[in-house]
Amino acid sequence: MFDSSAERAVSSDNSNTPPPVPGELSQTLLLRPLYQQATQQNSSDSTTLDMTALQQRRPPPPPEAAGRGKPLLLPGTTSTSRRRMRTPSPSLLGTLEFKIYYLAYLIVVPNMIYTMYRASSPLREEYKEYEKKLSSGWMLGRMMDLTDGQWSTFRANLPAFTGAMLAYVVLNRIFKAFSTRGNDSRRPQNLKVTQRMVLPALWFPCLFATCFVIVLSGTSTVFILGLTFGNYALAKAVGRKRWAPLVFWAYNMAMLFANENYRGYEFRRIAESLAWLDEWRGILRRWDVTFNLTMLRMMSFSMDYHWRLCQERALTPQQIDALSANRRSEKDRIEHSCVAADYSFANYWAYLMYPPLYLTGPIITFNNFIAQMRYPPQGISRKTTAIYGARLVASLLLMELILHTVYCVAISKWGHWDTFSAYEISLFGYMRLSFIWLKLLIIWRFARFWAMADGLETVENMRRCMSNNYSLQQFWRDWHCSYNKWLVRYVYIPLGGRQTSTWNTFVVFTFVALWHDLSMRLLQWAWLIALLFLPEAMATWFFSRPQWSSKPYFRFLCSLGGAVNIIAMMVANLVGFGDDSVAGMMDKIFSRKGAVFLAVTYLLLNVHLQVMFELRAHEYRKEYNAASNAEAPGTNAGQSGGNSDENTTTVQWQMSELGSAADNSGTGSRGNLSTTDSGVSSPHHHAESLTKRQRSAHEAKN
Repeated sequence: MFDSSAERAVSSDNSNTPPPVPGELSQTLLLRPLYQQATQQNSSDSTTLDMTALQQRRPPPPPEAAGRGKPLLLPGTTSTSRRRMRTPSPSLLGTLEFKIYYLAYLIVVPNMIYTMYRASSPLREEYKEYEKKLSSGWMLGRMMDLTDGQWSTFRANLPAFTGAMLAYVVLNRIFKAFSTRGNDSRRPQNLKVTQRMVLPALWFPCLFATCFVIVLSGTSTVFILGLTFGNYALAKAVGRKRWAPLVFWAYNMAMLFANENYRGYEFRRIAESLAWLDEWRGILRRWDVTFNLTMLRMMSFSMDYHWRLCQERALTPQQIDALSANRRSEKDRIEHSCVAADYSFANYWAYLMYPPLYLTGPIITFNNFIAQMRYPPQGISRKTTAIYGARLVASLLLMELILHTVYCVAISKWGHWDTFSAYEISLFGYMRLSFIWLKLLIIWRFARFWAMADGLETVENMRRCMSNNYSLQQFWRDWHCSYNKWLVRYVYIPLGGRQTSTWNTFVVFTFVALWHDLSMRLLQWAWLIALLFLPEAMATWFFSRPQWSSKPYFRFLCSLGGAVNIIAMMVANLVGFGDDSVAGMMDKIFSRKGAVFLAVTYLLLNVHLQVMFELRAHEYRKEYNAASNAEAPGTNAGQSGGNSDENTTTVQWQMSELGSAADNSGTGSRGNLSTTDSGVSSPHHHAESLTKRQRSAHEAKN
């Protein structure tokens, strides 16, 4: 159930290799360029591959691929199909219609800001009731709202976290400078493929991470070490077995429940003589609260190692190692397995406890992490890191301004809505969700910034502003993006992907709820979100037909449904992330007195959706033009150069298309949790995502 059909491939007899059938010939053509490249790169290494031996030991294709010329699909990978781009529609940004929309923004948005500011004014009678929840401020002569426990803790410890991360990055860079003296650390051949125990780039992170965890968790480090080693030993013991993923999931889910039930465990429960150890539990006494993220990394290691062993049924270990030496893009780093020796406990421990990402993420897979330790990514520079740091500071200042002017969290926790209008209550609900979005954006951006400073490339968790979403699927693709990619790779696709998406979505969101917290409120939220996926998917499938999408009023029809979607998403997320006062808030908004307000809100949401549609269309035009410009020279060259170059290009493209479960486009054969088969990004052009070939050509040109 958890493994792809390619696991059923068996090794062929090396002595009598029959002539390749069409499917086998396809695999040979697909794999050969990559092996040749790996051989050239590793020519100075002791592990240089013998091309003749590799070609003689190539396995036969899986039964499903025989005779059809399909590329070999290894366990842990997914195939990706190309989609043709359609011509984008003309821009509407300068039309009279959109000038009216701009006027509406100039009137409505300032009014929203003024209304929220006035509702939080000390001159209001309600202010005296919740004033005791506020803290002393430093801006505009006002108090500030620090009633959110998570943000208050992060803000109070921000100087300490900054000092620790600064010390780690500086010391690690000094260590790398001395350990790679005389060598170019960015050249892969200088890091031996057969390096065992721990990679040179992980010696210092492994040591610092151990000290970091001991300071945070004190004597509880014993429990952390025991749980993580248990997962490692289990992966080593049952990896390759078809039922191994079930064992991994059972162990890690039982661990989560036990951590919650025993509240991080206590030594006195083991023996009264050990009770004194409970007094030395470090700064973070409830280490189990953040251990959920570590559980995701533990599952990533187990599954990546399991898939590595399963791939040996289709390829030799030397062939898999050759593939691991050619991981250039993020897709390759995630999909291609590591060298067998990389799955050591020291590398595993350094990955789990990597200081910049240990407490908050973003989540990165084991394969991706180790690949970047071997071959540092080229996309990170001092300039990009500095710009990203400036964006982090700007986000912090914006949060401080909001907490000094709009007391949405304190008023929500106070929970008395009788004296507020439906308009004010809805704005407080909107600002509560906006606060959650901005809070998580800053926390994840802080961790990602220090990872970038250390040379590690991770995913941006919040890729779009919360207010720039109208699709439930797109919203969850861009909210905690690294977690979404993890779910797609390790849960959604192994359970069948799009083929079982109806019930698969419920399983995924049930796990999401249990992973966050064992509460009925979050389970209700998860099932409500999963239910909302069904009507959106059905509507997308039905209205994407040409008889609808070709009509001039199609985008207005989309906005009518999109406005309902936005309201439903706000209600669902308030239920999941709100508090006990949400019920009173909903009663006041969806009352008879609030009917006029809801009608006006629905109309304004349609205006906002038209602008969002056009922004998506504008983004698509830029991608379309970039892809067209990148492909134009290659097309001419192919026409003048005959079929040889075209065939070579096709083979290289097919090799890159062994697929990625974490691919952004979501056009895999099994699909992405956050996309539908239609893949529509805007009703203007109804176009699919860029093809992989177009993206690669564009990146090469830049």
